[in-house]
Amino acid sequence: MSAKQIRVSLKGMTDEEKKERKKIQQREYMANRRKQDPEFAEKQRELARKNMAEKRKDEEFKTKHREYCSIYNKRTKDTIAELKLRVQILEGC
Repeated sequence: MSAKQIRVSLKGMTDEEKKERKKIQQREYMANRRKQDPEFAEKQRELARKNMAEKRKDEEFKTKHREYCSIYNKRTKDTIAELKLRVQILEGC
């Protein structure tokens, strides 16, 4: 059973809110379409693979991706260290 959709007036919304609402609706539509149509979903995955393959050829993308990964890995490592420290503190009590 699906949730009943509530109609919302667009009159009181700013342009930014309208854009955000449209983006959310589009995401929901595409997710539903991929769920209902396996052929369409496979086509979308193939397009995403091709797009990423093209991006990987770009040196600027590679550089930005490496920087992002190093920052992400450092944050993850710091989080793990902090959690281990908390566990040690709790075990010491």
